[in-house]
Order: sequence, then structure tokens, then C-alpha cells
Amino acid sequence: MAMTAGPGGRRTTTETAGGRGDPRARRAMTQRTLGVAGLVAIALIHYADASSKYAAADARYIFWLYAALIFGCALGAGLLILRDTRPVWTVAALLAATPSVSYAINRTIGLPRATDDIGNWLEPLGVASLIVEALVFALSVVRIKRLGRNGA
Repeated sequence: MAMTAGPGGRRTTTETAGGRGDPRARRAMTQRTLGVAGLVAIALIHYADASSKYAAADARYIFWLYAALIFGCALGAGLLILRDTRPVWTVAALLAATPSVSYAINRTIGLPRATDDIGNWLEPLGVASLIVEALVFALSVVRIKRLGRNGA
């Protein structure tokens, strides 16, 4: 536990019983950790479903969109580990929102050459993905706003 001189020369600790640093720093680290975990979860869910998309030869482009999303989530998670900035959280928000929008389009009007899932709203991997994507998006919006107030 490090000691520093506080206001009026009083000695204060830089650690608290709950962990290191001030509560804002701990909250930011917790949110970054959740963001990384969420992006990894989005990538893993789409990885689990990717083989079925590759098998659909007439709509194989969906497999490649999955691959791009998986790569983007891995890159985004790496960036979140390294930096806590508005641009990085904006990338995380976009990575979370894009598959959710695609899911909605695929379940309503269908994607080109891929109309088999129209109306299939309760597919388990799809629902899991929507939940994680919504949480990552909401967390990203919170961090973007907080970083905006702090001038980061």
C-alpha cells in the first residue's frame, strides 16, 4: 500500500480495501474487461455458427462476413486492452451493432440468396448473440459518454 501526501500534508493511501487506485479507475478497468469479454463472446458465438454458413454455397458470403466480424472483434478486444478512448469504444459499439442489424434484416426480409431464416427469431445462437451485442453496445455508449465528459 503506497502512501502519498494529501491535502494539507496529510498522508493518504493510493489503495483502498477494494483494490488499487480510485473508484473511477477501478470502474473503468471493470468496464474495459467486460467490453473485451463481450467482444470475445461475439466472436466465439459467430465462430460456432460459421461452419453452417460456409456449407451454404449459394450464400457463402455470409461466412466471410462472419470471418470479418470475428477478426474485427479480436482486433477490437486487443485495442480495448491497450486503450480506453472514445474511438476504441466507438469501434466496439459498431462491432456490436452491425451483427444485430444484420440479424434483424435476415429475420425479416432476408439477405440476398439467404431467406431460410426469415421468421426464425428464437434460434439459440442468434438470441445469445443479440443479448451479448446489446450489452456491449450499451456499455460502449456509457464509456463514450463518460470519456466525453472527461475530455478523453
